[in-house]
Amino acid sequence: MEHVLALSRLCLAFLSLSAWLFRLGGNATRYHLGVYLLLAYTATSLAFLLWLQVREPGRNFAVWTQVSDIGWPALLCFSIETPHSVYFVLFLFAIIAAAFRWGFMETLVTSAISVALLLSQATMMARNTALAAIDPPRLLMRCGFLLIAGALLGFLAETEKQLRAEISITNDLLSLARVGSRFTIALQDVLCELARVFRGTAVYEVVAQNSSGRAFKWEMSSLAQPKVRALEIAPAERSCALMSSYPHTFFMQRKGRDSACSVTALDEEGRRLERAQVKNLKMPVTDADSLLVVGHEMGRDWHGRLVLSNATMGRQRERKLRFAQNVMRQIAPALYSVYLFRAFRSHAEATERARVARELHDGAIQSLISVEMQVDVLRRRTANSAVATELDRIQGLLRQEVLDLRELMQSMRPMDIGPHQLLDFIAGLVERFSRDSGIAVRFISDLREITLPPATCREVARVVQESLVNIRKHSGAQSAVVRFGAQNGHVKLEIDDNGQGFPFTGRFDLTELDSFRRGPAIIKERVRAVGGDMVIESTPGHGSKLEITIPQKGYESYG
Repeated sequence: MEHVLALSRLCLAFLSLSAWLFRLGGNATRYHLGVYLLLAYTATSLAFLLWLQVREPGRNFAVWTQVSDIGWPALLCFSIETPHSVYFVLFLFAIIAAAFRWGFMETLVTSAISVALLLSQATMMARNTALAAIDPPRLLMRCGFLLIAGALLGFLAETEKQLRAEISITNDLLSLARVGSRFTIALQDVLCELARVFRGTAVYEVVAQNSSGRAFKWEMSSLAQPKVRALEIAPAERSCALMSSYPHTFFMQRKGRDSACSVTALDEEGRRLERAQVKNLKMPVTDADSLLVVGHEMGRDWHGRLVLSNATMGRQRERKLRFAQNVMRQIAPALYSVYLFRAFRSHAEATERARVARELHDGAIQSLISVEMQVDVLRRRTANSAVATELDRIQGLLRQEVLDLRELMQSMRPMDIGPHQLLDFIAGLVERFSRDSGIAVRFISDLREITLPPATCREVARVVQESLVNIRKHSGAQSAVVRFGAQNGHVKLEIDDNGQGFPFTGRFDLTELDSFRRGPAIIKERVRAVGGDMVIESTPGHGSKLEITIPQKGYESYG
């Protein structure tokens, strides 16, 4: 841009010098002065162009060239010409340059300075000549033309810059929401970028599913180390979290220390709401000084809001609100595409795992059972004790492989369970495990119903499944107990066995287990994913006890 302006400035200076050289007659002294001034103006324009060839332009360069663009036509008009000279077009170039560099206000100020200089010259000349020589109508028309040109060019420049910024930010955000990436990672990158654009200190996204009535909240506790945490919102808190009584898009800022707030709001179509419609609104986030909230749709089944705390809007809030609204209209469908892609891929993976599990059950497991039965027949028929002992060992290995394959098959099958099916599923899982492994396992539940979300229920079922497998493989236990209960608003899961225990003595929570690098890694990961806590109590030679607590309110949704 500065290169284009510098080249245009040099061409205009050369044309002005050429036009002055063709001017004949008049005052010789003023003629020579004009030549010198225009030569200096041309040399200055050439110097600016050469400067750009060796160095990158900065803000100081733009300011000084803008001063030059106003100063040279002012010097020409004050020295050699009248206010209604043709060289007033140099002021118009200064106005165009301001529009290229900045926005509406800067361009309007440049045109006002140009008009003030023309009027000052006219005032000075009126003291020495007759008023008729000034030609007030022509002077008035030229001043009005400069003001109108400044306003129009500034408005066009401001609109063009806003559109360019919107396109640039939208493209950046769309590049972050790439189909194929993890949804949480894509959402995290988008939220961080929006927080940077609007200078917010905290950001979160809250969405609701129309078909199921469930609502979720994705929030980042820190922008310095961004990490999205997904929470499912309790039904009683859904309306408050979604701000159902608030406008579609709004910016709210506190007025001093009192509870009053200034509100600028738009409806779904981007029309500004009248002050009477928003005057009674209160700040929905208590610890925020300002709040930017943008409503949006994600497909036909999801709707939500982007919430930025302590965002900075500056002047022209309505325009910036509309800008944020337009950006979210384009980003929300892209994020929804990422979500759908991940959902479809998960469904395809679950279908493939189910197919492999069926193949294992109908193929490998049945074949191993058949071989194990034949070995058992041979063992019963043989009279050689050594051969019988070896066949018994082989039969035990075959049974062990059948159990391992069945556990693998169970882990591969997708779990489509919710809070109403969890207790029955765990009871069936314990019964099958006890029958297949020969370990006496009891399931006890002090709860009649579970209020956890389906995603958390699936993780709890996997934890129980993994724990039972560990008991069979590593503990050498003869009996175990799986118990569900409640404690201080949390669901409590206890798994107790009388086996060998862990290779440590004592009672340790999740943080201590991580620091010691002890405990089952997969179970710890699953417990952490649902926002729970875990305690392991171990006495080597006398068994171990696993206690897991999961919050029922404000619980996290895995994945």
